[in-house]
Amino acid sequence: MSSATQALQILSISTSLLAAGGIASLSLFNIPLLKSQPASRSLPSLRWLFSRGSHIFPTAAGLSSSGFAYLAYTSLPPSPGPSTSISTTLRHACAGKPGMYAAAAVLCISIAPITGFMVPTNFELIAKNEQLGGTRSAASAQHRASVGSKTRSAEESVDSKDDVSQWTDLSVPQEKTEKESGAEMDREVRVLLDKFSKLNMVRAVAIGVGGVVGLMGALA
Repeated sequence: MSSATQALQILSISTSLLAAGGIASLSLFNIPLLKSQPASRSLPSLRWLFSRGSHIFPTAAGLSSSGFAYLAYTSLPPSPGPSTSISTTLRHACAGKPGMYAAAAVLCISIAPITGFMVPTNFELIAKNEQLGGTRSAASAQHRASVGSKTRSAEESVDSKDDVSQWTDLSVPQEKTEKESGAEMDREVRVLLDKFSKLNMVRAVAIGVGGVVGLMGALA
C-alpha cells in the first residue's frame, strides 16, 4: 500500500468521524442549551450555528465521500479479461474493500438529501429570527443597524442580502434579537428545535457510520 493511499484513508476516515461528532454535538449539547432560553436569545445563536455549519459540514461530507469513492476505485481487483461479464464486475465492486469503501462514500454524501428534508424547518427558524429583528452574527447586526435594513425573508437572510459577507464574517453570535419573544413564540421555537435536533442526529449517524464502514474497509 502506498503512502498516498494511507494518507487518503486517514483523511477520509478522520474527516467523516470528526464531522459526525460535530453534527451530533448540535443535537446533544447545543439544542438542549438553546431550548432553555427564550426565542429572543436562542434564535440568533442558532442562526450563527446554521451559518458556520453550512460552510463546514457539506465540505467535510464531500471530501470524505470523494476520498472513499477513490479508494473504492483503486481497490478494485484487476479485470480477469475482456470477456468478463457486467454482473461479475459488479460483484467484485460490491464485495470486500471496494464494497465497503463504496458504501462509506454513499453514507457520507447522504447527509446532503437528509439536509434537504431539514431545510423547511431551518428556514422557519431563520424566518422567526428575522421577524424578531435577529440576524446572523454580532457584525451582521451592527451593519444592518447602521444602514437601517428591513426585515428579510429566510431566503434573503441565507443569501446575505443587505448584509456583511458570510465568508469573511468571523464575529460572535448576536446576543439577542431586537424584539422580545412572547410565550407562544418560545413554545413554537422549542417545537422546531426538537424537530431539527432529531433530523440532525440522523445526519450525524449517517456520516458516522460511513466513517466506521470506511475504517472497516481500510482494515480489511
